[in-house]
Amino acid sequence: MATLLATVTVASCAAQIEGTATPQATVPTDSHNAADPSEKPATTEPPESADPDRVSDTVVADPGECVNGNEPTPVDCEEPHTVEITASGTFGGALADGPPNRDEIFETVFPSCREEAARYLGSDEYDLTTLSAWLLWAGEDAWARGERWYRCGVAELDDTNEAKQRTGSVRGALKGDGVHEYRFCSLPAPSKQPPVPTPCDQPHRAEAVAVVSMGEPTDPLPSEEEFVAAAKRECEKAVVEYLGTKRRDVSVTWRWPDEVAWKRGFNNFTCYAQTDEPITGTLRDIEADPLPQ
Repeated sequence: MATLLATVTVASCAAQIEGTATPQATVPTDSHNAADPSEKPATTEPPESADPDRVSDTVVADPGECVNGNEPTPVDCEEPHTVEITASGTFGGALADGPPNRDEIFETVFPSCREEAARYLGSDEYDLTTLSAWLLWAGEDAWARGERWYRCGVAELDDTNEAKQRTGSVRGALKGDGVHEYRFCSLPAPSKQPPVPTPCDQPHRAEAVAVVSMGEPTDPLPSEEEFVAAAKRECEKAVVEYLGTKRRDVSVTWRWPDEVAWKRGFNNFTCYAQTDEPITGTLRDIEADPLPQ
């Protein structure tokens, strides 16, 4: 079986970070909605300049509620929405002094958002799916009014790696066989370019089959040699298990994060089963059957 090595890149889900919604004007949440500091050491209670008792016609969604687009106000999750909130928190310490820059926010908060996403969805293998962690926070106007809130969430990605509208909750969606229901397939070959979310019943050339952890955000980024050695060992085994046998017409490939993505909590590499030509059905348990054309 041929082994194809993908170039170093931000994992496909990491690209979603660049599309994260940033609300421009909202009101603060109540202080009891802040994330537990023991679980999120980068957060604290609202600073003294913020008024936690402030009342407005607009509120920020709490965990278990949903939001639509750039608006942080809650909507019924049974109605069209883009993000389901998994955790709430407030910026504290140096982050609360002035509007922190985007990179600082993601390095500080997004790793915990990824952990919350795994708990909420019911699987730490959600990087195999089109479901992704998401992050919203108070914009410049809201910040000037003393607001320091942020919200972690989960979203389903479209073919541009943006959060698409959906209905219904995804809480626990990846338990049981849920990973396969939301499996990440891609028409672009991961060995040649970043994968793009594609429905698995539509033409595609790759299916994500395994994610392998390589450390924590606070650890140094592993070297290329370390990634390659681990990927050769783990990905071929994972693809054979996914297919049900070894095949000459299905290649093994993988992608791993760059340093920016690593610091944001993308601390694994993803293994893919890849075909030379597009297929229109799943490779899972295909064994020796013809490829679905």
